[in-house]
Amino acid sequence: MRKAAILFIALGFNFISCNRQPFGDVTHRNRRGRPDQWLYRISNDEYKILIDSNGDGRPDVIRTYKDRQVIKVESDRNFNGKVDLVQEYSRGVLVREIRDDDFDGKPESIRTFRNGKLAMIERDPQERGYVDVVEYYDDYGKLIRRELRASDRALDWTR
Repeated sequence: MRKAAILFIALGFNFISCNRQPFGDVTHRNRRGRPDQWLYRISNDEYKILIDSNGDGRPDVIRTYKDRQVIKVESDRNFNGKVDLVQEYSRGVLVREIRDDDFDGKPESIRTFRNGKLAMIERDPQERGYVDVVEYYDDYGKLIRRELRASDRALDWTR
């Protein structure tokens, strides 16, 4: 009797899991009928929309929403299955970007925005795990100061 109950529960979970797509509920299909957009609910007011932009069946862009406003966009720009650009938003305005421009899984730069405009870039060009260069920008996008960090001290290079 106990084995029958366990089998029944296992079949029930199997049935439920078979009805669900691996990335969430399908919300759109391409011309060939393959899923290319999914909805994944996190909570009542938070959800993700996953988009397959190149037709390989895997999401390339993941947009996270809270209270119907985008709070994060994660992109796989080279379609290798790994996120290489993360954009964070506050009230629909871009506030930060984390970029892996050589697609090796390590971020090279973090861009901070003020009122949707570039304010600062922190760079780790040698990918050692800490910031080597910090660039500051004015409200018009013009570079106003660059700091190069050498060992424990920061060198200030003003333009």
